[in-house]
Amino acid sequence: MALYAESMDVEGLICQSCNLSIPFHGCILDFGICIAKPGQYCIKEVHTKGGIQWFTTKGCTETQEECFKRTVIHYEIKTSHCCHRSLCNF
Repeated sequence: MALYAESMDVEGLICQSCNLSIPFHGCILDFGICIAKPGQYCIKEVHTKGGIQWFTTKGCTETQEECFKRTVIHYEIKTSHCCHRSLCNF
């Protein structure tokens, strides 16, 4: 069963919103939700350094171009994953 919310007569996805989440410890800052507009997605970004997952960020996308990216800078990797079900970025 999908969970939807209405905001100004427009349905949207409910996504977890978390600016800093440490693996096995959960969200540290700004725990809550955001409501994605039609055509937007829930997103989860993972930051890995030296082969160790350091933290993740979660929220709603602004554009689809944010989805499914992989950036490598020196020893740090940033990946993003998008999904289109409520709370699928939990």
